[in-house]
Amino acid sequence: MRKPISLFFLCLLVQVGILCAAPKIILKLDDLRISKNGSASSATLDYLRFKGIKAGFGIIANGIDETALSFLTPYINASNAKGEKLFEFWHHGYDHKKPEFKTTDYDYQKLHFEKADSLFENRLGIKMHSFGAPFNASDSITLRVMSENPKYKVIMLGSIVPALSSGILNLNQRVNLELSPGVPDSAYFVTNYLAIKSKYSNYMVVQAHPPYFKPERLEEFKKVIEFLIREGCEFVLPYEYFKTIIANPIK
Repeated sequence: MRKPISLFFLCLLVQVGILCAAPKIILKLDDLRISKNGSASSATLDYLRFKGIKAGFGIIANGIDETALSFLTPYINASNAKGEKLFEFWHHGYDHKKPEFKTTDYDYQKLHFEKADSLFENRLGIKMHSFGAPFNASDSITLRVMSENPKYKVIMLGSIVPALSSGILNLNQRVNLELSPGVPDSAYFVTNYLAIKSKYSNYMVVQAHPPYFKPERLEEFKKVIEFLIREGCEFVLPYEYFKTIIANPIK
């Protein structure tokens, strides 16, 4: 009869990476616009709410109208079986014009960042904590602007790693899902995930662009979610992950 594995040997296997806990998954879903009480991202929002999957959606400030709060309220209030909120809505720029937060001067970036932030808070009642630049294009000025607004603690896929003293966390461990914006491919993702799983064992950022999903591509996105569920991955929100780092800082 085979002897049971010892606790010492099990711990050793975990330490050397032979047995690895599944990484936490941060869904970074871009380009949320809302008009006339509707959105091209509705199908993805509804699928994730039905599945109880946490996800972060980046809102483009000038892409929302006066119906945005009515549309978003069910999603703002959505929670999982544990009573944890399902969605984090994050700052994805004011107009998403390229470049908005890279190679533009301080006054330009400050105006766009704060104008969008005020709109999110006044129109939607949302105090945001996370930011993702349009096209993931940011620079040192962006970090300066962010640091001047104490609510913001997370930048996703930032071009520059913030100084520790800034108090801003750059979530930049990206695993590609899409062949191009709006074109998720499950086989492509699984290949990328397996290739880098041991390196990004703590968390992965998975970016997608739901407004541009055709029906067959939404099905590919769903296949990826089901794969990650089978892997035992925990889905977490960007700011939620930041708070775990603060509570349990990396040595």
